[in-house]
Amino acid sequence: MKRRQAGAGLVELMISLVLGLLISALAMQMFMTSRASVSNQEALSFLQESARYVSYRLQPMMRNIGYAGCAGNNLYIDPKLKNPPYNLEFPMGGKERTHRGLSYWNMTFAFADKEAGVIPLTDSMDSLSGPLKVESNDVTALLDDDGDLVEDIALVSDCLNSDMFIINKITDGSIYPDPDTGLNNLYGSGSSSVSNVYPVKAWELRLEDQGDSEKVRSLYLDRVGADFLAEEIASGVTDFVITFSLDTDGDGQVDTLNKAASSMTDDDWKKVRRIEIALTLQSQPGAVSGGPNQGRLERTFNLTFTPRNLQLAGED
Repeated sequence: MKRRQAGAGLVELMISLVLGLLISALAMQMFMTSRASVSNQEALSFLQESARYVSYRLQPMMRNIGYAGCAGNNLYIDPKLKNPPYNLEFPMGGKERTHRGLSYWNMTFAFADKEAGVIPLTDSMDSLSGPLKVESNDVTALLDDDGDLVEDIALVSDCLNSDMFIINKITDGSIYPDPDTGLNNLYGSGSSSVSNVYPVKAWELRLEDQGDSEKVRSLYLDRVGADFLAEEIASGVTDFVITFSLDTDGDGQVDTLNKAASSMTDDDWKKVRRIEIALTLQSQPGAVSGGPNQGRLERTFNLTFTPRNLQLAGED
């Protein structure tokens, strides 16, 4: 006797539909959570990479602030060069600025740039007014592609003395100091047989809008007195704070921490042993699903730099 095979009833069908919808909802929830996690992680990675680039770009510069050759202790600076930002006796400074409601310290700093090219003297100086004789091929660090003078402030050092001077002209492998800023020492002769010339550069850190945008604030590194375009080193900046840690008693140990730039005195600048930058960056919208400020992710990164040449310059 054959038995009739019954199909699924209405109850079973409804249960199946509910279970199917429940599983689909759980799968969708897992997908959305996973997607949000990936988006958040990508945004965080971008912010971390941005902070790493700022550190990478500034680290060698901050380390060399105040470099004045290997005779930084015996540095002669012409009175014309004692104004900021090129004064290597006070190689750091700046001023308070406000950018779209955000107050920050527009920091400037200077150093003799040994990385750009060390120019050795090939002969002794005839007089304090020069010239400084070098190989013609070595002066490229001071000239642009057209052969025009692009660096007009330089330093000459022989590890016994160092002099800053304004370059008047460069002709046939000879660097002529400005007649009104002659040198204080003769270089390239006798006990000072090893002498080198370095371009002196000044830089600033400032906040500006990114390109034509009025919504994205960026941190720029710019050469003072140069025609080069400023370099954007971080975008999405929502806060930018610079502080300084000092060795006030000269024992080689930092004893004053995180002093605000606006409260620094001339004497304080010589005692700086650490530079701290608190940089707050914000991602593009949508990184945090349902989060505030259109879902932007925000993180603060604390960067520390050690200007080693300031300490060396203060040693006897």
